[in-house]
Amino acid sequence: MQQLLVPIYDFLGCETPNRWVEQAKQPEQLTALLIDHCNCELYGSMCTSCI
Repeated sequence: MQQLLVPIYDFLGCETPNRWVEQAKQPEQLTALLIDHCNCELYGSMCTSCI
């Protein structure tokens, strides 16, 4: 599994801290996590439409 993640870690420059993952997994964080993901998807789609 770690082998598969090497290109991702190379791109990101660092791994996500375990503390962040544990916090993000909390049910009360679901709304914030989904809104953040939605914003990232929206930004990504806007960037690709400019190409």
